[in-house]
Amino acid sequence: MNTVDNQVPMFEGIPSLEDLARIADLLLEAGLETIELSDGKGARCFMRVTAPATRPDMQIAEDAASAAEATSRLEIRAPYFGTLVLTDLAKVGTSVAAGAVVAQMQIGALQIPVTVPVAGTVVDVIGEDGALTGYGALIVQVEPAN
Repeated sequence: MNTVDNQVPMFEGIPSLEDLARIADLLLEAGLETIELSDGKGARCFMRVTAPATRPDMQIAEDAASAAEATSRLEIRAPYFGTLVLTDLAKVGTSVAAGAVVAQMQIGALQIPVTVPVAGTVVDVIGEDGALTGYGALIVQVEPAN
C-alpha cells in the first residue's frame, strides 16, 4: 500500500490485513461507518466498522456540575459527511440567531450549511476546520438563549 500525504491508502490489488486495519482506523477517526474500495478493474471491497463503546479521547464529566452544564448545551452535529469548513462561521462567544449557519460541509464543489435550530451563544467548537468529518459528528455546542 502506498499513501498520499500518509493519510489516503492507494492500492494496486486486494488490500492486506494491515491495510484493512489502517482503513478501519481512518474511518473511525473520520466518524465514518462504511467504505467501498474498487481497483477500477472489477475488484471491490466493502467495509463497515463500528466505533467502540468508549473512546480514550472522549472526556467524561467528573462531577454533577459539569454534567449539568453539558446537558444544557445544544449539540450541533454534521448533517452530512465531508470536509468541515469553519472559517469565521463558529467562534466561541458568538451570538447566533435561529437558522444561522455555523459551519459548512464541503464535498467537492457542493457545500451543505450546518445551522443552529435556536438562538443562543456558541460555547464550544469541537470540529476542526478542514477535517474530514462523518455524518452526525459533533461540530459545535450552543448555549440556548433564555
